[in-house]
Amino acid sequence: MFSQGLPRSRRLHLKNDFKNVIQTGRKIQGFGLVLWWKPAPLGKEDRRLGLVVSRKLGNAVVRNRVKRLLREAFRLNRERLQSGVDYVFSPRDSECLATADAAENAVLSLCRQAGLAPAPAGQGPAQTHE
Repeated sequence: MFSQGLPRSRRLHLKNDFKNVIQTGRKIQGFGLVLWWKPAPLGKEDRRLGLVVSRKLGNAVVRNRVKRLLREAFRLNRERLQSGVDYVFSPRDSECLATADAAENAVLSLCRQAGLAPAPAGQGPAQTHE
């Protein structure tokens, strides 16, 4: 059976990987999320995702739901994101990420602000016709 989940090779799972991205990578905040990113080590040309979720976000049910929504948003949009980069997301507000659409919009908006994803079609710089 074919799995549509995020394969292990596309996830960060070692403590040192998380530590490296958070301490030496770049950071941006907004939309109820914090994003750290850093070019991946040599040999890791694909996009990799890491999630850091604090207990302050809510109980286990809330934390797991937010993680599922963020993983799915990343999985659905990974081809739009810059390759060869490790991404670490940390949700700060579960209410901003309550639905799949909200999580997807938050992930894409932060990545666009960081220059890691292209702007949506039709929303480039405004052109004036005189």
